[in-house]
Amino acid sequence: MTESTITDLRRELEKARLALIDAQSHLSAHAQMNAALHCATEVFYSPLHAKVTAAISGTEHALARTDRSNVPTPNSQSSDGPWAALVADLDRCMHGRHQGDSCGSCGPWSHGNPHLKTGTVIGYGLRGDAIVMPDREHKHDPAAWRTRPEEQS
Repeated sequence: MTESTITDLRRELEKARLALIDAQSHLSAHAQMNAALHCATEVFYSPLHAKVTAAISGTEHALARTDRSNVPTPNSQSSDGPWAALVADLDRCMHGRHQGDSCGSCGPWSHGNPHLKTGTVIGYGLRGDAIVMPDREHKHDPAAWRTRPEEQS
């Protein structure tokens, strides 16, 4: 798996974890409300509550296993961090999904940014080298964003 795929999967896992935490909170409130309604001295949680709690534990375990915080990557603490994050988002569709990710609005898969298709020249460097939109697998490689002047046609 490439680094960009792992990053995308971690982002989706985090979204799922947050949704599960909200569901767990809702189920807890529902169980407590039921107990109060029936003047019960004990709160009985549903089997679904236990399954949601287990799913939260599973997503947290997966996130911990794929944590790359000890691997040097561009972040907002470094001088180029905000710019690296901005560039990494250039391939998103208008619904916020990276090209190739699932997007219910674009169809089964995101079409990406319609204004910046792979290979589109988006600028030029100091030595005349074109800055181009790389393909999905190479967008985290700075060299993939550049072409030498002799490669341009």
